[in-house]
Amino acid sequence: MSEHLEVCPRCGATGTDFLNIESGMRLALQSTEDGEALPSKVCGSCYSELAGKVSKGMKLRLEEQAKARNRQIMWKSRVNLIKQARQLMQQKSYSEAAVSYEKYIRVLEIAHDVEKGQLSPEVFNKSIRSKELTVVATAYWDLMRIYDTSSNYRDRMKTAATKLAQFLPYSPIFPDVVRRAESFLKTAKNPDIVKMFLKMCRKNRPRCFVATSVFKAPCSEEIFYLRLFRDKFLKKYMWGRRIICFYYQRSPQWVFFLEKKPVLKKIIKGCLLFFVGCLKCYFKRPDRSPLGHSHKINGVNIYK
Repeated sequence: MSEHLEVCPRCGATGTDFLNIESGMRLALQSTEDGEALPSKVCGSCYSELAGKVSKGMKLRLEEQAKARNRQIMWKSRVNLIKQARQLMQQKSYSEAAVSYEKYIRVLEIAHDVEKGQLSPEVFNKSIRSKELTVVATAYWDLMRIYDTSSNYRDRMKTAATKLAQFLPYSPIFPDVVRRAESFLKTAKNPDIVKMFLKMCRKNRPRCFVATSVFKAPCSEEIFYLRLFRDKFLKKYMWGRRIICFYYQRSPQWVFFLEKKPVLKKIIKGCLLFFVGCLKCYFKRPDRSPLGHSHKINGVNIYK
């Protein structure tokens, strides 16, 4: 009596040796093939093909899990890299400090899944790790000064200066670093790069016409908090953006008017100082600070 031939529901081949697809295989195939569409049994050829897909799928999942673990380990290592760089800076071991800083930046690039050299403030916008912005700024500030010590590192210095100008406006150390850069300009071996950095800072610095006129210093702490209020609060809402637009249109006229009214200017300064005091209390709270005002992050002294 001849054996009964069956048709494979998956490939249409006829045969007698059909194998059942167990629930474990069906579950494993969910990431590589629609498990619900799989028949209860298939021919030997289809079974071997599906078994190979299971192995490939398991391998891919294991690789992804390994990558995730490595990223987590690297992310935790960034604190030690910053601590090490700080210690080396104090010991004047500048070359070793630069290596630690570059490793720290590379860790951030990998953690945020960006190409080398493409780290930007935008990747931190929706992250709970936004305190890292100030640490990144201090790293680029130190790198800019370290690379100035040798003409061989001129290109690296220029890159660090460009990145610093990109990150610095988002950090509360903006006015301090600008003042230090102005002093550094007098002794720098590459003063043109320092000038480029200062020019980029002035270009990237958002406009606060009235406040700048009142406080006289465009990089003052008061103006930083007013800009922070604008960027982190007003810009979130349509009505806030309209206020900003209206302010930019009218403020040059207001500044001209205030220059002729010193008494009114003092009154406005007093009101702004009170408002800035409120903003300091608001943004210094850990649950509200988008930038992390504290000068210590995870026990690391990020700026001296």
